Amino acid sequence: MATRRLTDAFLLLRNNSIQNRQLLAEQLADDRMALVSGISLDPEAAIGVTKRSPPKWVDGVDEIQYDVGRIKQKMKELASLHDQHLNRPTLDDSSEQEHAIEITTQEITQLFHRCQRAVQALPSRARRACSEQEERLLRNVVASLAQALQELSTSFRRAQSGYLKRMKNREERSQHFFDTSVPLMDDGDDNTLYDRGFTDDQLVLVEQNTLMVEEREREIRQIVQSISDLNEIFRDLGAMIVEQVREFASSSVIFLPRYLVLLQTSLILHSCQEKNLNLLPQCMYVYVCLYAHT
Repeated sequence: MATRRLTDAFLLLRNNSIQNRQLLAEQLADDRMALVSGISLDPEAAIGVTKRSPPKWVDGVDEIQYDVGRIKQKMKELASLHDQHLNRPTLDDSSEQEHAIEITTQEITQLFHRCQRAVQALPSRARRACSEQEERLLRNVVASLAQALQELSTSFRRAQSGYLKRMKNREERSQHFFDTSVPLMDDGDDNTLYDRGFTDDQLVLVEQNTLMVEEREREIRQIVQSISDLNEIFRDLGAMIVEQVREFASSSVIFLPRYLVLLQTSLILHSCQEKNLNLLPQCMYVYVCLYAHT
């Protein structure tokens, strides 16, 4: 029976609960002191300063960062499984390794989808009457998380493509081996072979070769599907950042030169999405750096 390891999730929820209780206790203590003493808690500004609880979207950021850490760990496990599967000493297929590779790939893809939805939902968790600084901070956080997810998705797609290429090369080598190592028919005794059919060894080789080809085709279809899913996530995250560039340009008329740079960056992002170039992460990095200084 399949089981799930929930220890990490439990530790994350417990730490968040402890942190929230501590922040609430500090806020109550500050409010009580300000009411009882009647003096300013800020000697320079002569204004009573009280601490507020962090915004709700902070919990969402913690969850996304936790999932990003899980994605990195799963990618390391998948790379190790790929090496074990391709570098095994014999040509016998290991169904357990292939099953583990399939499950790990599906888990990574699901984590990418969940992080994408969580990043898109972060702005909706902000306060209605939040300050301009908090709103700007939230936009920067969303852009940074989107960039981190895109870099991870690019790395994952590159790893999947490399695994697919190595698997095709191994299939070609094995096909060459089966085609040349053991002849299925002897030219010197054709009539005898036609009468008796295939030998047992030849039948075993043919069956093994057929099973290997079918298994390779199934793995190739699975890898292509995972790469296709990542392409969709990559496009959605790119569109999210481009939309934020447009919003910033419409609300910041004063910084005209910087707006022109961001507009040019957004055009390059659209071009990279259409051509699927590797320049897209660098453009997003430029956007985040410029946006952080606004």
